[in-house]
Amino acid sequence: MVEEKVKSIIDYLSHSVADNFTDSICLSLAKAIQADIVFIASLDEGANIASTISVASEGNIENNFSYELKHTPCENVSLGDVCTHKTSCQQTYPKDQLLTDMNIEGYVGVPLKTDNGNTDAILVALYHEDIENVKETTSLFLLFSGMIKKEMEKQAIFNELTIRNKIIEVSKEAIVICDQNEKIISVNKAFTDILGYSFREVEGKNPKIFASGEHSKVFYQTMWKEINETGAWSGEILNKKKSGEVFPEWLSINTICDADNKVTNYVAYFFDISQSKAAESKIYQQANYDLLTGIANRFLFLETLSKSLHLIKSRQTSLAVLHMDLDLFKEINDIYGHDLGDKLLIESANRLKNHIKETDCIARISGDSFAILLNDLTDTDNVKLIVERILLTFSDPFVFDDVSLTCTLSIGITVCSGESESENESSILKNAESAMYHAKDSGRNSYSFFSQELQSIAQRKLLLKSQLGNAIEQNELSVVYQPIVSIGEQKVRKFEALVRWNNSGEWVSPDEFVAIAEEFSLIKPLGNFVLIQACIELKKLRAQGFNDIIINVNRSVFEIPLNKTENDQWLKTIVEYGLQPNDICFELTESALAPDKRNNEVLFNQLRNAGCTIALDDFGTGYSSLSYIRRIPIDFIKIDRAFISDMSKNKSDNILVSTIIVMSKALGKKVVAEGVETQEQLQLLTDLQCDFIQGYFFSKPLPPTQLVDYLNNFTYCK
Repeated sequence: MVEEKVKSIIDYLSHSVADNFTDSICLSLAKAIQADIVFIASLDEGANIASTISVASEGNIENNFSYELKHTPCENVSLGDVCTHKTSCQQTYPKDQLLTDMNIEGYVGVPLKTDNGNTDAILVALYHEDIENVKETTSLFLLFSGMIKKEMEKQAIFNELTIRNKIIEVSKEAIVICDQNEKIISVNKAFTDILGYSFREVEGKNPKIFASGEHSKVFYQTMWKEINETGAWSGEILNKKKSGEVFPEWLSINTICDADNKVTNYVAYFFDISQSKAAESKIYQQANYDLLTGIANRFLFLETLSKSLHLIKSRQTSLAVLHMDLDLFKEINDIYGHDLGDKLLIESANRLKNHIKETDCIARISGDSFAILLNDLTDTDNVKLIVERILLTFSDPFVFDDVSLTCTLSIGITVCSGESESENESSILKNAESAMYHAKDSGRNSYSFFSQELQSIAQRKLLLKSQLGNAIEQNELSVVYQPIVSIGEQKVRKFEALVRWNNSGEWVSPDEFVAIAEEFSLIKPLGNFVLIQACIELKKLRAQGFNDIIINVNRSVFEIPLNKTENDQWLKTIVEYGLQPNDICFELTESALAPDKRNNEVLFNQLRNAGCTIALDDFGTGYSSLSYIRRIPIDFIKIDRAFISDMSKNKSDNILVSTIIVMSKALGKKVVAEGVETQEQLQLLTDLQCDFIQGYFFSKPLPPTQLVDYLNNFTYCK
């Protein structure tokens, strides 16, 4: 029955012409479970009020309404729990007037959760009579809850885009959109207000028509060189209005690229800065420089650091940030007064300026705190030398009139190579500040690099990156194979290829080195190595007479080509080693199903058409959208081990596993349960008609030398 209802709901959604998805799903669910009312409601921030988004009753969509959650069964659901009442719902919640008004006896409610586990909406079914099958209704609701939540989020994004388009049109900033040939295809109202041209007058023309003639050819060459290299440019430029008036504008140009990284559009934003030019110098000085010392302030420092971070990603250099505090400055201020304290700050800034290059930046970032940005470092050991020279300079006494005093520094240091995407200007300065406090705690007049423990982790990552690259080139990794057993045939039908790395005696976890491979673009050669080894071992098994064995090979989403012309590389490798495409099953995680991965669907169809099978790994931990699974050609769904481990103890996990299996079969997919370790788990999965089993119950991953013996001696134990 559940399978038929799943099919009916999917069929209803597939043929629905309604613009509103939530209306369609409420109508289809109400019909499938024979509920009198089905509704979806969003919760306010405090989870006190529920407001319906869609209400289906007797085949119609009714008007939305709001109600208080307190003393209602929906209050339990808002806390993240599934709530069901087969009968007597009114008697259970006598203070819920809505149940009485609607004459409700049966109730089923499930939470609709965000990715971080918070409940911000609920799905509810109401019955005038007793519910015939509460478990079935609950299973269907749990099955479709993830899909409903994702579709609601998608609709929210669509609404946001609509609002953004309206904002663009009413923006006071002029916006010009060009195609890849630099021809104007759209402008907004502010463009016409500033330049005086209507869209019809500039449509299809090159923005060169606005050129003032005040800039050299080199200026435009430099601008386009930066656009082509970085995808963006911004700066002040002189342009000409329709009237012939030349005016200054602040212009920002950004490129928009497709999935193949080819430019599809150029978007320019600009505004007239004529009125601000007269006061520009004073405003800039006040906004970007410290009025006391004349050096940069915190804002300009962070802005400069941000630009430097972008630059080092395209150059093979590093940068360092020094965060410095004057030791015991408060005491000096209290003893000698603020006037002398100000003189000390000015002189400190002057001493620090003597240790930086023209390309570096020094700033006063708070009362007695300074920061230095050291750019273009080819040798990070130079940072230590610079810091030691600064400390030596501050060992000399400061002399003001008849006062001579010594004021030392505590310095925190962060070195950045630009290889980490998580690095940003604020976090880098914060890390340097943390190191500075460590230096203060160590006795002042000293320096410390940011968090030695974290520094060690970063150094280990870079070391492993280099060692992993060498290990891949030298074929120093190994591949082991874990059996995948058919329950129906009670025999081994497949092996999953799993890569292992013994790094000079240290077994490095795959979770660690695969993540490093993905971060540093080593994942493609690593994945190719595993595929080649799998093909070699399968060829050997074929020679031993095992002609029905298939090997599963994991591929990361980062291995999927951006360019469709490279889509045949995996197939070429299989054929090159004397195998057929149907000998290999590619395992991919749910992130590969994301709709923004435009070439993925093309690749999967090409692999399937050639004969390969595709398995969706770790189901339930990623996007979990039925619409993706229906669209992408998948043969196997692998249930994540997290759901299997507790299914014998946790009723919810048991229901979810059961529902996933039913859903998969309704969609024509085979199911593999991962992480099976006990006889009880095997029996439960057998009863649920799961297709395949993988886990330590049958075997740990095996080295290639043990595969033949394992197959020859395999016994299916129930």
